[in-house]
Amino acid sequence: MIMNVNATANLFSKVTERTTKKDMDKEAFLRLLITQLKNQDPLEPMKDRDFIAQMSQLSSLEQIMNMSKSVQQFVDTAAQLYRTQAVSMIGKTAVVKTNTITVSNGVPETKVFKLDAPATIVVRIFDQNGKLIKEQKLGNVDAGMQLIAWDGKDENGIKVKDGKYTFKILKLTGNGDYEEIPSVESGVVSGVQFDGSRINVVVNSKIYEISEISEIYA
Repeated sequence: MIMNVNATANLFSKVTERTTKKDMDKEAFLRLLITQLKNQDPLEPMKDRDFIAQMSQLSSLEQIMNMSKSVQQFVDTAAQLYRTQAVSMIGKTAVVKTNTITVSNGVPETKVFKLDAPATIVVRIFDQNGKLIKEQKLGNVDAGMQLIAWDGKDENGIKVKDGKYTFKILKLTGNGDYEEIPSVESGVVSGVQFDGSRINVVVNSKIYEISEISEIYA
């Protein structure tokens, strides 16, 4: 599995912000120290121990800033490594989680899901506005890989328009509630896209976030 780089990018952003702030703190400290030295009373100059204490504070600021730069370099290297690994996925088969189903020429895609044990299953399909248009009660379904075969019609038996729809697969639990389980599809990774700190992969001409990949194999 390839790790999601969102967390890495967030860390990079925070480190950059902290580093910039420390640069400003250092400059402000130096300005304050120089101003203090310029305006000190010649008859009562800054004592050596006070000067040493302030220089020690400046040294501590520099050490913190250098440490932040090291962390930033590590984040940059890690992000580049993740990008390289993502590119290496091209040509391999990926299994991705999905909750969208496309209707083309009146024919919906076939989706699959996996059950570890037999369960009572209900499939709910929603339009582009999130409105429930179809509920299919599949009844008791055996364990293993199973298909979702939607006829492309709504609750009134009317054919829906071509386009993208979302769906949920719900499993009846022992306490009478429904638990959502993921649907998956597999396909060859044909491309990788970088969108800022996010990495997307192209599978079956569809774009998925890399975090949606559950398996990858040659």
